Amino acid sequence: MLARQIAIGFGTAIIFPLLVYYGVSTFFHAPKWPDFHAGITIYNPKPTPDELAERQAKQKAESDAYAEANRVFSLELLYIAAPLGYLAIIIGSRGPTSGLYNGLIFGGILTVTIGYCSHWVYLENWLRFVSLLAAMAVLVLISYWRVSRPAGGASSKTS
Repeated sequence: MLARQIAIGFGTAIIFPLLVYYGVSTFFHAPKWPDFHAGITIYNPKPTPDELAERQAKQKAESDAYAEANRVFSLELLYIAAPLGYLAIIIGSRGPTSGLYNGLIFGGILTVTIGYCSHWVYLENWLRFVSLLAAMAVLVLISYWRVSRPAGGASSKTS
């Protein structure tokens, strides 16, 4: 029975963040480099300075367009993944101690992490700090509410 709960918890912890990521990707389309790159181009092996400057400008424009599309997508992922991750943590902490609810807690933590990691490079340091502070506050409050004080006043049982 314990092995089954561990398997369900592990599966939930892995599947939930993937579900959120690919759900967001379905509706907001994660950028792919080939969509921003012109494909195979045969260049002159001994370019003139003008040809070289034109080639570099084209490559920079493609890279900049991809970077901007990636920034926009990562922000959309953050806006969806972080709240869903926090919600999963809260739902997981409110339920009984079982594989599914424990998996929701771990999956929620991973989902919040994926949301922030995707957009981390674009955030200011103060916003990174506030984000981590909020995540830690949620975990501390849940730990206080659920782990320190078992629901229903029942005596705590070891699993």
